[in-house]
Amino acid sequence: MGKQVKVFDLLSKKQSLHVFRNQRKKNQLLEELRLATAYQKQLHEILNTMYETEGNKTVSQIRSENWYKLKIQDELVSVRNKIDFLTIEIKDQGIQIALASEKKRKFEEKRNQLKKIDTRNRENKRETMSIAHPTNRSKF
Repeated sequence: MGKQVKVFDLLSKKQSLHVFRNQRKKNQLLEELRLATAYQKQLHEILNTMYETEGNKTVSQIRSENWYKLKIQDELVSVRNKIDFLTIEIKDQGIQIALASEKKRKFEEKRNQLKKIDTRNRENKRETMSIAHPTNRSKF
């Protein structure tokens, strides 16, 4: 029985490592999402300032502005796609963390159950040993 308790203890510890790794991955993804959102906000601000500037412009200035606006909009599309991807990945990591936590909990329950059975068996063994060999024997 003791070997099974140790096996489930080790499995529980292994799952703890999986939970920790998945949580670290999720934190990295959250940081990337935060940076991507900040970058998206900066791009929106740049785009808004470009639309606000008015006045007499030359043809080359108008062309360059349009080219920059197009590049910024392309970058916005790629950032939105990255944000969507990161959001999905964060949800997936959350699911992985939940699954690993559930496995860990089950291993710990099984370990505790086996410990209880093991201690109960030891107590029963001690009781049977004390009944079989009474210490207060009379010589008569």
